[in-house]
Amino acid sequence: MKTLNCTSTPRSDDGQQTTDDRHIGLNSGFTLIELIVVVALLGLMLFFSLPRLQNNPFLDDTKKSSRWLIGKIQNLKESAIRDQKKYALHFDLDSGRVWETNESMTPEDIEKALFDSYALPEPLRIIDIEYPTRGKVRSGQAKIVFNKTGYTNKAMVHMQNDDAYLSFLIEPFLSDVQFFEKYASFED
Repeated sequence: MKTLNCTSTPRSDDGQQTTDDRHIGLNSGFTLIELIVVVALLGLMLFFSLPRLQNNPFLDDTKKSSRWLIGKIQNLKESAIRDQKKYALHFDLDSGRVWETNESMTPEDIEKALFDSYALPEPLRIIDIEYPTRGKVRSGQAKIVFNKTGYTNKAMVHMQNDDAYLSFLIEPFLSDVQFFEKYASFED
């Protein structure tokens, strides 16, 4: 007659504990030291690979600045309607700086916005801001106004990076900004 073995350790037919069965349940996870070593190795690999990723030609300053400008214009259009405030996007064509203001800002807030403005990276520069009725502004400051009713000044922002030209068309009632990889004009 066979007796029932109530121990938690399984045994083989001859009654001895097997080596595979002995370790089940004892080593089912990782130790803290193993986790620290793996995280440290991943951190080292990331530390040495980041400089290579920063020099990636697909992440150049022109594309980054283009995405920033398009996102800023779309954000200001939405904010003007949502907050029921008039917003303005200012361009200093001589210094290549861009900043935003709204009608409820104090003079100190406006000065701070100018101080915290976005500077276009070299050699990217703003050539001009073109309006259909006022023509082109080639130096000094220009602005595009976003009204709380959803209306925006129609304008074309022209930028240059070495020999490449970029144009951004801002329509009065459309939230999307049209992007051209050439010098586009209202006369075209």
